[in-house]
Amino acid sequence: MRGHRHHIQLAALALALTATLTGCGGEGGSSGDGDGSGGNGPKEKKAGRSGTSQNAGAFSRKGVLVRAWCTVPADNPAQVVVEAWDPASWKQVATRTFTLPAQTVLTEDNEVRTPLGELCKDGMPDPSGMADEDEGPNAFAEPRLRQIFDDDYSHIAVVLRDSETEGTRAAVVTPKGRTTMVNRSKKSDFADAPAEQHPVFAPGSGGDEVWYMTKGENDKVPRIFSSTLSGPKAGVPSAHGQGDTLSVQRPGFTLAGEPASALTAAVLRPSPDGRKAAGFHELQGMNVVDVPRRPTTQRDDDAPLMPLPSSCMPWGWTDNTTVLCGEREMTEDDPARKNNFWTVDTTRLRRDEEPPESATSEPILPRTSRDNTLRALSADGRQMIITSRQGSRVEHFRVATEPGSAPEKIKAAGVDDALRNGFVLEWR
Repeated sequence: MRGHRHHIQLAALALALTATLTGCGGEGGSSGDGDGSGGNGPKEKKAGRSGTSQNAGAFSRKGVLVRAWCTVPADNPAQVVVEAWDPASWKQVATRTFTLPAQTVLTEDNEVRTPLGELCKDGMPDPSGMADEDEGPNAFAEPRLRQIFDDDYSHIAVVLRDSETEGTRAAVVTPKGRTTMVNRSKKSDFADAPAEQHPVFAPGSGGDEVWYMTKGENDKVPRIFSSTLSGPKAGVPSAHGQGDTLSVQRPGFTLAGEPASALTAAVLRPSPDGRKAAGFHELQGMNVVDVPRRPTTQRDDDAPLMPLPSSCMPWGWTDNTTVLCGEREMTEDDPARKNNFWTVDTTRLRRDEEPPESATSEPILPRTSRDNTLRALSADGRQMIITSRQGSRVEHFRVATEPGSAPEKIKAAGVDDALRNGFVLEWR
């Protein structure tokens, strides 16, 4: 199954983002149609629903499947398209297009990380919907891709690069191109160029709180901050501790819990109540950890680890204590679990101990040779949508997350369009 692939998508991604970023090395500010003042945050969200051609319909808070994809034309600004689909009729019910500033960082490297880079690498349009027949479609997106958008998809968080100083700034952009810097604190004219990266919205903050990572040349470890976009302290960063150095195995951090905490483990999936999270801790495999109940940063070596079975790739939670697993690469073959899914009862896991066999359920799907990819998981964790392939035949199924469930084929014509490009961010 796909989900963590690394393709080089289109030479257009190399467009070097050469326009100069106004205020990138100084005190902050904004471009586009705004002045960057702190009071613009929540007001912009209202204005963003004015019904322009880039903004058709509001995004319902429940009963829709939301996907996003990125396009990088050779001679036009990059765009991110977000669409909402009704998972019963498979008709599109809302769409929103973000035209990104020319300075937007669209690729990921060891110096600058942004979840947008993953979206613009693996989430490009493909007429067939199968950019790589061997790996199949994109699997259900990791939460950090969802978190580059606010709650109602009226803002997107991006990294902007100054072509002269090579400094990078965290910013939020509206569909109309209004750009607001996340950190607007005053700095000396003789300061280092900023090195902000990986901005994400705190879930449930109403789109008013953005977390990001920063690392200067003299810093031994990165630091994680958050800023609000409105109110008396808008743009003033709050420190939340040290983060881990980002890498291929640790591509970013994910926010979990309420109040939000940053967890720097990879492929991280928080439980519905935000109390636990399942993910990959570098050199220590897949584990479940407790989420801190305060706004802080939890690094790979900060938390007690409760190991998951070595064959488990966590894709989400079916309730607050049960992890949904899929086949994990680099583990021993298990014919009954190949191209399949199952659950793990985390109440049976113990710190630093191998999980008991009794914690693992029987497979969810019938045993077949089909290649199955998880595309979406319902908000309550009780249903999932999978794409199943047999040779060149591609079909979509809805199935309960109970062991031994019978997949039901989705016959509506619109499902192919809904699942063709990009990543499914959530089924809410």
